[in-house]
Amino acid sequence: MLNKNKEISVYVHWPYCLKKCPYCDFNSHVAKQEIDYKNWELAYKNEINIEQQRLGKKNVSSIFFGGGTPSLMPPNLVESIINSIGKKWNITHKTEITVEANPSSVEISNFKYHAASGVNRLSLGFQSLNDAHLKFLGRNHKAKDSLKALEIAKKHFDRVSFDLIYGLPGQTELGWGKELKEAINYSGEHMSAYQLTIEKGTPFYAKHRDKSFILPSETTLLNLYKITDMLLKDAKLIKYEVSNYCLQEAESVHNVKIWKGYEYVGIGPGAHGRVKTKNKWFATYRYSSPTIWLSKNLAGSTTLYKDEEISPRERAQEILLTNLRLTKGINLKELFDNANISSLDSFINISSLSELQGLGLIKANNSTLKITNKGLPVLNTVINKLLL
Repeated sequence: MLNKNKEISVYVHWPYCLKKCPYCDFNSHVAKQEIDYKNWELAYKNEINIEQQRLGKKNVSSIFFGGGTPSLMPPNLVESIINSIGKKWNITHKTEITVEANPSSVEISNFKYHAASGVNRLSLGFQSLNDAHLKFLGRNHKAKDSLKALEIAKKHFDRVSFDLIYGLPGQTELGWGKELKEAINYSGEHMSAYQLTIEKGTPFYAKHRDKSFILPSETTLLNLYKITDMLLKDAKLIKYEVSNYCLQEAESVHNVKIWKGYEYVGIGPGAHGRVKTKNKWFATYRYSSPTIWLSKNLAGSTTLYKDEEISPRERAQEILLTNLRLTKGINLKELFDNANISSLDSFINISSLSELQGLGLIKANNSTLKITNKGLPVLNTVINKLLL
């Protein structure tokens, strides 16, 4: 059993994609020149070394390669990063190591090499099994490519997940139900189903503002959400988070640890972290520009543009924001221990809590704080009312 006080999750960001999707607000870029992978390898190693010197000995519960499109990374670079983490911290046979991937032929050819390098979980960005929807979302692949990628992924990884997006313009309950049933036929241990959100700074934001497309009504969106819950429950995929479903014991270890408020370190451009030194929490944010991050790193300068202590109250509120997303709710003792705080009334509005309980949106007792099924669709409203 790993000592939770010495556990850490590691997020590794690869910022490059073949193409920027119009709905994406992540730190992703299309490379404007040839990538010098040797320099990137050195930069990742530098950052891992610096973080280990700061944080000391740790057991690694999970490593997550996100992006961007990290499956485009040369497999030997992925392997080198994993080995660097293993030399500085303790990787065990239980450490979950995930790579995000898209269903392109370039990435599929890397799957067996990623598996050989120590990656034991793959997260595939299907987004849809409808070619018209994939075109709207600006994806480079077709539905048949996703199924081919999934077939090959299952040969190399015991643990495979895929993502779907719903709530698209013109999408009906009947159409989404049909698509989701097809997806269930191919699903393994884990599936994520996200409602399309329009984020500032994306091409979709301007198009939606200018009414180039119209999203389904609130009533339709709620019905799509309920259909998702119903069909996945019937398929024995347990809802463990607002948008994530899995077979028993197949949750994403990495995401659950972060949502619950445990330490995680962010490596790479734009990565952020929450780390603890001398029993104090720090929020870390790295430069998002790949060229700035890389040049500062190789010059021996800090890649952090923000590294600030956060109060126990702030940390408790952050954990509340993420932990309430989990259907099991918040273990209050865990939260108090993680945030170095002793009571609910120091960071949430107790009268609002009572009101939300009366409305049947949240359940609370001495050990647990939990959102109800009725409260999940309005989770953001519930959280806003709770926070002081």
